[in-house]
Amino acid sequence: MFSKTDIENYFTHFKYEQFILISIGIIAFVVAVILLGFFKTIWNKGFALPLAVYGFITAGAGISNYLKIRPLQIRSTYNYDLHPELLKTKELTRLISLQQNYQLLIYVNSAILIAAILIYLYLKNKAANQYYMGVAASLLLVSLLSVVTYIILKQTALPYINGIEQFTKNIIVK
Repeated sequence: MFSKTDIENYFTHFKYEQFILISIGIIAFVVAVILLGFFKTIWNKGFALPLAVYGFITAGAGISNYLKIRPLQIRSTYNYDLHPELLKTKELTRLISLQQNYQLLIYVNSAILIAAILIYLYLKNKAANQYYMGVAASLLLVSLLSVVTYIILKQTALPYINGIEQFTKNIIVK
């Protein structure tokens, strides 16, 4: 049976996931700065650019989501008791939209992953393209991290979505 504890658990796990995203973003950005600052090879410069962008975007997204968690948690807990129909119309709609966004991001990052592999293999034997090989290697790493991240985020939301669906299946929305 779906309960307030399930709501609290989902948002607690989501908060930890966002903290991990923030940490990954910061680590990626710091590694990129170190590569640019201390290991100044052409390959490292190419590797550092996508890594820095990924770190900045990932940390920013994690911070943005982290700041939204508490209001969403309060609203969902409140709606559980007083307005369960809002769980169906607002929270479930938000979660389904989030799942669709995650799926789209998985597809996009999978395409980037395949393209990065092909570019890297194409440039592997050409010594003059070290910068682009670094870019391709970084894109490969970044897209792989992104695909894994979005798959994990998508899977951890499923029990919460199923709980809301079960809890609200007999509620008629006007």
